[in-house]
Amino acid sequence: MSTIIAGRQKLHPVDYVSARTRHFGYYPLIKGNTIPGFYLHAEDGIARHLASGSLANELIISVQDFLDCQQPLVLVFYNAQLGKIPDIKALESLQADVQVMGGKLVVLTNTPARYFKKAIRHKNSLTIFYDRDNAIAEQFGLYDAFNPLWQWVSGVEHDDLALPAYYVVTPDRQIAYHHIDYNLTSFKEGISGQPFISDLLTEVYRSSQQFNYQPVQYRSVS
Repeated sequence: MSTIIAGRQKLHPVDYVSARTRHFGYYPLIKGNTIPGFYLHAEDGIARHLASGSLANELIISVQDFLDCQQPLVLVFYNAQLGKIPDIKALESLQADVQVMGGKLVVLTNTPARYFKKAIRHKNSLTIFYDRDNAIAEQFGLYDAFNPLWQWVSGVEHDDLALPAYYVVTPDRQIAYHHIDYNLTSFKEGISGQPFISDLLTEVYRSSQQFNYQPVQYRSVS
């Protein structure tokens, strides 16, 4: 039997332990799956460095638009804690490493744009889109409005928090690498220094070689 505290259901220890073994009842997309063909709206662009050139004037951008140049795409589902400014420096550092390895980075967030605008005070190379109502996170199995994470994880105050997740997606929309942060470590402690980052970058490099992509600065001129 469960109890109700302050309008929220609190799970007893036995329920909590069994639920953790099922990853809170979430079943997100993982390595080997194909990502859905989702779309991004220009009005939801918080930082649109990669959505430039031919995409600059597009009102709707397909995820395939980012994959058409045959680079692996790193998708990061990132949210800042309530009342805290997003860690732009950590995202920029990850972006730089991903680019060196031959990939692109796109950040999807449910954190309101105003918090990012407080943090982004200089020219940056980031591509960040607001994931309105966690619509894309839900397609990836990272969000369930009927099974919120605050029911499972102490200290989570967000009513609409999606699981933090990091994907490497190949140009044919296959997931080559995934890290689903069930412990919410990167949410609570930040991205910098997380041990999974090296594995993610290794897969970006491997995938870029598989699809014969080389960063512009390394291409030979004939």
